[in-house]
Amino acid sequence: MQYFYATATVAIEIDLDEQFYELLIDMDRDAFNSERKHSRHHPMSLDHCEHHGEWFEDKHDAISEIELAIDLERALSTLTDLQRVCLVETRQNGKTQQELAVELGKSRSTVQKAVNGAIETLKTVESLK
Repeated sequence: MQYFYATATVAIEIDLDEQFYELLIDMDRDAFNSERKHSRHHPMSLDHCEHHGEWFEDKHDAISEIELAIDLERALSTLTDLQRVCLVETRQNGKTQQELAVELGKSRSTVQKAVNGAIETLKTVESLK
């Protein structure tokens, strides 16, 4: 899937798998909602100000966003298919381990072990940086 990221000065299109695309969309939605909550109390935001005809940059740098996306995709690629599915479905999509176990035809303890294994693997990958 094509993910489109734009700042005031840069527009980038990235080809991603469906799970990672959905993760980034959710992160965008969370960031938008957070900014919306913030702007209710602080109506003037530098992210939306114009100076001499040019918009101020986002507080997030496009390069660091891409690096984060690449790091996250690389980290997720170290997981087994079961670990990846269990982690994404329980942590991102809000399914309970029991719901996912029934959906996958596995036991709840298998799903729990897959999630815990995924977390441990991701911690290991992070510590190797």
